[in-house]
Amino acid sequence: MTTKNQQVEKPDQQDYQRFCPRCNASDVRRSWAHSHDDLFRKLFYRAYRCRICHFRFWQVAPLKVGLFTVVIGPAFVLTVLWAGTSDRPILETSAESQAVRETKTGPAQGDTEAELQMGIRYSLGDGVVKNPKEAVNWFEKAASHGSAEAQYRYGLALQDGHGVLQDYKASLHWIEQAAQQGHARAQYSFGQMYRAGIGAEVDKARAYLWFNLAAAQGVGEAASARDSLVWQLETEQIKSLQEESRRISQMIAEKESVNQPSSIK
Repeated sequence: MTTKNQQVEKPDQQDYQRFCPRCNASDVRRSWAHSHDDLFRKLFYRAYRCRICHFRFWQVAPLKVGLFTVVIGPAFVLTVLWAGTSDRPILETSAESQAVRETKTGPAQGDTEAELQMGIRYSLGDGVVKNPKEAVNWFEKAASHGSAEAQYRYGLALQDGHGVLQDYKASLHWIEQAAQQGHARAQYSFGQMYRAGIGAEVDKARAYLWFNLAAAQGVGEAASARDSLVWQLETEQIKSLQEESRRISQMIAEKESVNQPSSIK
């Protein structure tokens, strides 16, 4: 019960339903608008990025919608009407078409992030026709250029046979590449493959190792899976695996510190 002098703290309205649509994590942050984002989203949505899986997504911004309706809407309608009567086709001025062209141009020059984003767009049907096969092609390109997220997504596609021929050994290879870079979900998936014998012989010890690494990064399912294997392993074996987990974790952290650009604070 609360007294008259006590006030009940109310959450900010903007915090409601702010969850990552891919991993359902609540640890998200605002993301800057990119040059290839379509105009419609820039006008009516806010971009966010998940701190857990790094997925970038959009949510409706009510304030922007209201502002557009009252102030910008009439001017925008007049502009569209004028464009409809001009000789230049509307398709050529489409922000979405331009974004697709720009993103397709980037990967040809080895732009790993652009390759990954194209794969995500084709997998979701975001501004383009949904095409799992095309998505896998872009994920494969980004994966070969070292993107851990692309390696994880490409490995899952190979495991499920979605958009590409099913290949467990290739799936194991790419998911391992992502796991070795510290991708938490890839570490969990890698442990699952060892536990179930997908692409490799069943190895409960290796499964425990990678579940332990994923659990340390906050993957709840990994912690449960790790603990379920404890009774199947010897005490000394568990101790050795925990030491190896610390070594791998430290190695990943050192690689990340080297790859991150230094900043002056």
